[in-house]
Amino acid sequence: MVFFHHVCYTSIDLAHWCSPVRYLGNLSEFGSYGVDFFFVLSGFLISSLLIEARTDSGYYHNFYWKRALRILPLYAVCLLVILIFLPSYKSYVLLSALFIVNFAHLFQVTGIGPFWTLAIEEQFYLLWPTVVRTRSIEAIRRWSLSIAIGAIALRLVAACFGHHNYYFTFFHCDGLAFGAYLACTFAQRHTNQPRRTGRSLTILALSCVALFFTARPLASSHSLVINSFAAAMLQTGVVFLSIVIVAFLLDHSGSKILCFLRTGFFPFFGTISYALYMIHLYVMQAYDHLRGPLTNDDLPAYLIRFFTIAAVTVTLCLLSRYLIELPAASLRRYVLKPAKRIVNDRRP
Repeated sequence: MVFFHHVCYTSIDLAHWCSPVRYLGNLSEFGSYGVDFFFVLSGFLISSLLIEARTDSGYYHNFYWKRALRILPLYAVCLLVILIFLPSYKSYVLLSALFIVNFAHLFQVTGIGPFWTLAIEEQFYLLWPTVVRTRSIEAIRRWSLSIAIGAIALRLVAACFGHHNYYFTFFHCDGLAFGAYLACTFAQRHTNQPRRTGRSLTILALSCVALFFTARPLASSHSLVINSFAAAMLQTGVVFLSIVIVAFLLDHSGSKILCFLRTGFFPFFGTISYALYMIHLYVMQAYDHLRGPLTNDDLPAYLIRFFTIAAVTVTLCLLSRYLIELPAASLRRYVLKPAKRIVNDRRP
């Protein structure tokens, strides 16, 4: 989704192109919301793993080593490449290395890249493991819901002042929190406290529809405050929609109707998704720098650009997987501690 958003929408002036290109571009406008879908997935997956491992003696050690080996090797390579080819981005690289680049504009630093989303994620996971470690599942659910509602409320408060910069963690962590909420809900299905999600999902789905139909007309307003409220409502609607989709997939995990998600195309791109997300924007910039701007309505050039960027990106992703990511993952056997349960732990 993010790949199509950048290649087919943000980097193309659609006004002077043929109908198929404009249609694809307008559809790709919504690709930026793939980040929010990922946050819900990440919140669910990481929280599920934390809940499962929260009585292990090596809980913190193993969690942060796993995160480091998964995230940092490719992350560091990308930052090094930026330093070599875009030396004017030194301050941006420094903030990215510290995982605070989502606050870059407070430091009057500019740059382009996917690092702001990883900053939000890592800031959230700096504190979240302690909540999971020290609370019951029911308490974790309440914490998750409180954090998510708090982020939504802060967006609405910020909208009163015409602000809709959602790079700040406290404006954009509701997806991660709602994903954690889903993790608690599904974890409780294996206890004596089963939770039914059908009614909640129906309410969320209706809320999505209401928010989208209300916010889209407001987004064209000339008032900054009204535009900010529209952005806040759209952001909330996207998160709600992501929750509905993820919960539906979890409810129907293993079903025949979703078998197409388990073979071929989707597992392949799921495997290289991290590298794809990290690399594609810079491949696109390099292509446009070498090739020059597209001529309006030059469909062959548009197709060559799209497939070249896609092919080079996928090739680099495969190189990253076999030369960086898998070798880093193999180091787990040297640094992770064996799972040993803490005796007399009574948390439900």
